[in-house]
Amino acid sequence: MDLLKSIDDWVQKGFGINYYLVDQFENGYGKEVLAGNIPKFTYTFFIEKGDEELWILSVDTLEDGFSSALVWLNKNYETK
Repeated sequence: MDLLKSIDDWVQKGFGINYYLVDQFENGYGKEVLAGNIPKFTYTFFIEKGDEELWILSVDTLEDGFSSALVWLNKNYETK
């Protein structure tokens, strides 16, 4: 739950932390998905402030995406 509270703290400061789901089978990686080398669904995370996209990252799990977003925000905006 700490992860979600930390995300909410940044959202309250005006940062959008969003993601979209990517179907890797439909993305052309059907053989890799069927072989078990990559998950069928991955996530692309991005951070925005206003109309500006600040950061983007593709990951295999929601936890990795949110955790990476927090690391980036803390490194780049913790005192701003």
